[in-house]
Amino acid sequence: MTIQPTPRPAYELPAGRALAEAVDKALNDNRTAHEQLGRVMVVVTAAGVRDILTGHQPDAPFDAARLELTEGEDYSLWPTGRYWTAAGDERTFTEDVGQTEAGNALHDLSGWTAYLDDNTRGIWRPLCEELPDRDGRPVFALDLVRAASLTLDPPGPAVQDAAPGPMVEVMVSANERDHYPALVDPADQRDGYVRPWFDLRTVRRIAADTQRDAAKYGHGSIDTVHVLTGKVDRTRHAVVMVVSWMYLGGEKQQQAVDVLHPNVDGRYAVGGHPWCWYVLSDDLTPLIPFRPDVS
Repeated sequence: MTIQPTPRPAYELPAGRALAEAVDKALNDNRTAHEQLGRVMVVVTAAGVRDILTGHQPDAPFDAARLELTEGEDYSLWPTGRYWTAAGDERTFTEDVGQTEAGNALHDLSGWTAYLDDNTRGIWRPLCEELPDRDGRPVFALDLVRAASLTLDPPGPAVQDAAPGPMVEVMVSANERDHYPALVDPADQRDGYVRPWFDLRTVRRIAADTQRDAAKYGHGSIDTVHVLTGKVDRTRHAVVMVVSWMYLGGEKQQQAVDVLHPNVDGRYAVGGHPWCWYVLSDDLTPLIPFRPDVS
């Protein structure tokens, strides 16, 4: 039996460059859509808590600072009905509005929090504190004040090469627990969050703290900072890296390791805006947004 060669390819494909550009655009569009979805659903979640506690009266007073969320098997978040006031008091929706009303409210709220999943993790995870697991599932406390401060419109592209404004000395935090001295440009804010610049000594503290948290809570939920040192031609150098473990194996795997470069003053912008760094007042109250004249 003689096998005749096909006279032409079985099917035609776009040019390699055009296909690569189309893939990049599709992935970028998909990432942007997920980020926007996460932003909106985080704000909607904060609004939902307000509505539950005020009976859908937006101007009525209420006191809720953090909301407990548990992660399901599909990696989406679900409200448990537990929350904490600004003073740290633990309460439940059932205590406030009754069992029937609370049950209906949680059903409605879970329709929004279900979108806070692995696809939108880059938005909601920096706004959460991880709590001890329950029944083998991760549990988080969503900072409602920071969630409500997000704008509904996606932020514009950061202008990395813009001339920096005057820096001011501040204390910053990204998790309500650890705080560090830094320099920030008050004009360089996104949704009220700043881009702090740390000296190398502070970067080493951040590295130790992030690696401690990753060992405790799991690398999949904590970006870790690493400071490597070595000599080249008898000159000692430091290399600062950030590892985003959650990106490994996914569409963002090329962004899993980021090498940070110091500015002219030898300071490093660890995390930048995506880590949701915020300035602290003298009594450690979050200042979101940061206004130097009222700090």
